Amino acid sequence: MAGGIAHDFNNILASMMVNITLAKMNINKERKVLAKLNDAEKALSRAKDLTRQLLTFSKGGAPIKSVASIQGLLRDTSDFALSGSNVKCNCNISDELWDVDVDEGQISQVIQNLIINAEQAMPDGGNVHIHAENLVIDSQEGFSLNPGRYIRVIISDKGVGIPQEHLDKVFDPFFTTKPRGSGLGLSTAYSIIKNHNGLIRVESRQGGGTTFIIYLPASNASRKRIEPPVFTLNFGKGNILLMDDEDIILDASGDLLEEMGYEVVKVKDGLDAISAYESALKSTSPFDLVIMDLIVPGGMGGKEALQELLKRDPTARVIASSGYSTDPVMANYQEYGFVGALAKPYKIVELSHILARAMPG
Repeated sequence: MAGGIAHDFNNILASMMVNITLAKMNINKERKVLAKLNDAEKALSRAKDLTRQLLTFSKGGAPIKSVASIQGLLRDTSDFALSGSNVKCNCNISDELWDVDVDEGQISQVIQNLIINAEQAMPDGGNVHIHAENLVIDSQEGFSLNPGRYIRVIISDKGVGIPQEHLDKVFDPFFTTKPRGSGLGLSTAYSIIKNHNGLIRVESRQGGGTTFIIYLPASNASRKRIEPPVFTLNFGKGNILLMDDEDIILDASGDLLEEMGYEVVKVKDGLDAISAYESALKSTSPFDLVIMDLIVPGGMGGKEALQELLKRDPTARVIASSGYSTDPVMANYQEYGFVGALAKPYKIVELSHILARAMPG
C-alpha cells in the first residue's frame, strides 16, 4: 500500500516539479512570483522526501549498498538537519571507524530523522550528542545480531523523553505523539537498519532525554573513492520518444524537453512506443533517444518494451523512468539494457545531465 501510494504521489510531484520549472524559465526573474515558485519547489522537495520514506517502508525500499565510511555522513547530515536551529550537535566519532556496506542515502535518512526528533524534543535549545565507535560482538547474548565486527552509533539528547508506555511502540508504522507527525520517521529508520542487517534500539525516560543506538555490520571489502557528480544545465538537439501512461507527466515532461531544444513524440504505453519507433526507423528522422516509464498499469511497461525495441534496433538508446526510485531496474539499469535511469520527480538539471550522457555521439 505504501509503495503504491508513493508511486502515484511521485507522478503528481513530477508533473508539479516540471511545471514549476517551466514557469520559472518563462517569467521575468525580477517579479515576486519567482520567489513563490522557489518556495513551492522547496515544498515539493520535502514531499519527495516523504515519498522516499514510504518507499523505504514498503518492500520496494531495498538498499543499494556500497562500501563507505559514514564519518562524514554523520557530520554532514547532522549539520544539515540542524541548520538554522537553536540546537547544536556535538560529535565524538572515532578516526579509526570501520567502513560499512550501506546505502548512504538511506542511512543519511535515518540520521536525519533521529536528529530532527532530538531537535523537536528540545524546543528551548540544547545539544545533540553523536558518538560512533567500532565494536566486536562475541556472542548474541542481549543482541539479535550475529557475532562479528560492527560500528555503533549513539545519538542522544536531553529533551522531553518518551513515556515508558510508548517505548515499545516508537518503531510502529504511523504511531506518533506529535500533532503534525506522520508516524513514518522511526518506522522507516527501523526498516532501513533491519535491511542493512543491523539493529536500532531506544532508551528513554520521560523528562530525562532519549538515546538511539544503531549497530551496523562492518565491511570486509575495501572502499573505492567516487567523486560526486556535478550537475550543469545543458540544452541540446535531437529526437526523443517519451512514453508515460500519465497525461500530466507526458504533457509537462514533453514541454520541458522541447524547452531544452529537443523534438518530442509522446506515447502512453510500450506497444505505442514500439510502433512509433518502428515508423521513425523507416523515416529520415529516427529517434536519438527514448525515455520510458517502467510501470504501465494494464499495459506494456518500459522493461518489456525495451526488449522489443532492441530486437528491432540493437543500437536503441533507452532511459528508464519510474516513480519507484528504489526499483532494482533503476539501480542496475545497464544490466537490463538501459543507458540511464531517471527517478521521478526530477529537476531540470538532473534531466539535463542524464540526456547529455545518454545521447549518441
